[in-house]
Amino acid sequence: MSDNSIINENSYNLTPMLYDIRGFFILTFAYRNTLSSQVKFFAENLKGKHLECAIGTGTFTQICMKHARKKLKGQEFSLVGVDYSKALMGGAKKKLKGAELAIEDLRNMTYEDETFDTANLPNGYHTIGGIDEAMHEIVRVLKTGGTLYMNVLLYPGEGFMNSLSAKVNDYGQSIGILNRPYTREEVLESLPKFGLRLDDEKTIQNCIFLKTTKI
Repeated sequence: MSDNSIINENSYNLTPMLYDIRGFFILTFAYRNTLSSQVKFFAENLKGKHLECAIGTGTFTQICMKHARKKLKGQEFSLVGVDYSKALMGGAKKKLKGAELAIEDLRNMTYEDETFDTANLPNGYHTIGGIDEAMHEIVRVLKTGGTLYMNVLLYPGEGFMNSLSAKVNDYGQSIGILNRPYTREEVLESLPKFGLRLDDEKTIQNCIFLKTTKI
């Protein structure tokens, strides 16, 4: 592992409650998104045999699953959740009874090729050192024609709120929970090399939300 990976892993080994509180803070001030907008987006892709990448404590996934079952009736799915933090996975196992949960490094997963119908990478792309390896792995285990939904943190623009976002980003990088933000252009230009087709994209404040299909 690189030094960045070691820092990142240690930075995620904290109690599930503190992780969730920190996540809400980052969502508000760095991403400048609402929880409800993210839930609606990612719940839409819970279909078939589904891979939830970087599942963390499972809190966000649990909310998405409840939304899908209540608002998207008839949308059947079975969930497999992966993360490399044993501490956070302990929290996920308490929340997501019946789901298949595993300690996995997204850059080198143990699943066979073309295992999953759908996959989500919520709030994770910009946290991963070695994102190219992780993306190739996620696409590898996704079936051809399967859909991957993800969001990516963008560099903040001008203005007071975005100056706060920049400070939160600096803090995140200093403690190893943020690899780096991206520009919209470099995210979109990277998709073909991963074997992904862009189906839809939308920028909400400091995040770009992507619906993609494996080709």
